[in-house]
Amino acid sequence: MALKFKGKVWVFGDNLDVDYEILSFRELDAGIIAPDKMGEWAMRVVDPDFAKKVKKGDIMVVGTNMGCGHDHYLSNVAIKQSGIDCVIAESFDRNFFRNSIAVGLPIIEYPGINKLAKQGDELSLDLKVGTIKNLTTGKSGKFKPFPDFLLEIVDAGGLEKFGNKLIAEGREQ
Repeated sequence: MALKFKGKVWVFGDNLDVDYEILSFRELDAGIIAPDKMGEWAMRVVDPDFAKKVKKGDIMVVGTNMGCGHDHYLSNVAIKQSGIDCVIAESFDRNFFRNSIAVGLPIIEYPGINKLAKQGDELSLDLKVGTIKNLTTGKSGKFKPFPDFLLEIVDAGGLEKFGNKLIAEGREQ
């Protein structure tokens, strides 16, 4: 996992629910969606062809209250499996934020992102420095960088991988 990203922007609106717009809990609960195929179902309600269009390394830009609803982490996994490397939103549901870090999906809360980036633009960003640059328009912005402990978790690929790394290094205390 890297702490710098560059990719094409996919824009979505406000109040994306973890059990409906992001990943349909109905199909997941019925066993229709296989755990390793959740990325193919990501955002299907909002854009039925999203999984066919998104490429590894792309960036999702969202409005307010991203990831609202229940505390189900599988929607975060689905976004990551789809190829999205980073999510930037006006605001996040706190459970969605926590679950994103836990699965190694970097997310940035950046009020004004919808003025900085549009569908199809190319963005670059650096989690450690706290910068976003729209490579299409030349506009840029700054956000509060992640603290070192969150950078370590994201860089490792999530909490489980981070814990395994600590154990391997003898730092498990």
